[in-house]
Amino acid sequence: MEELELDLDDSQTDKSTDEIENVDAMWILMFVMMVTGVTTRRSNEQDSRQPRIQSAVNGSASEVIPHPRRKRNRCSTDNEAIASYADQPADQPATDPPKRRGPSLNVSATKTLDNLPTGAKISLTLSSDTKGFVGNSATQFATECGIIIRNYCPMNFHTWDSIPEDVKNLLYERLQGRFNLLRTDRVFMEHVNARLHAQWKRTRGTLSAYWKKNGGKTDPQLARSKMKPGCRSQEDWNLLCDYWELEKTRVSIIDA
Repeated sequence: MEELELDLDDSQTDKSTDEIENVDAMWILMFVMMVTGVTTRRSNEQDSRQPRIQSAVNGSASEVIPHPRRKRNRCSTDNEAIASYADQPADQPATDPPKRRGPSLNVSATKTLDNLPTGAKISLTLSSDTKGFVGNSATQFATECGIIIRNYCPMNFHTWDSIPEDVKNLLYERLQGRFNLLRTDRVFMEHVNARLHAQWKRTRGTLSAYWKKNGGKTDPQLARSKMKPGCRSQEDWNLLCDYWELEKTRVSIIDA
């Protein structure tokens, strides 16, 4: 009986020891889990503070966070330019804006004509269907016709057909100083006359538009006092103003 009681006491003692060991193991496991959780959380927080960049390792790519660096640089450049412009002294002229191309004046054609050797002339070529002059010389010829009309054609004739033949012959002679005009070729001279007529209409249209712009329809005297630069003479300008101020002419201009 005494031996049985001793065995029971030993069994209970072993059981208590096992329970204590299990409790200690459980506390150790919980402690390890807590430490591991804190470490993992800190690592995640540090990773979240760093920018994520594109990676091509093993064929994968992580999310890219765009950086508005270029935009900031551009804004800073614009601000610096504005600040430098504002800091210029009042007596210092401001920087001119970039120049833009103006209307074409056929400068190359004019240079070609000016560089011709003494006595040399440019030949004109008619198209096979005789619709006009063709080639580079055609552009040079049109440019020269405009110059001849502006410099030598009087403006007291208000239709091309009303211009006397002696005046037209003067224009032909001016052209003949630079171009080979086939004066005896009727078809050829018809195209020369047509080109001069077109430039004459264009010149008068430019002068008329300038007159309208300066109050020709509402204040003719003011428009008369403002002669267009490049007009052949004040006399020509007055003759044109007289014509535009006529009642029948004013009606046609206003209707237009």
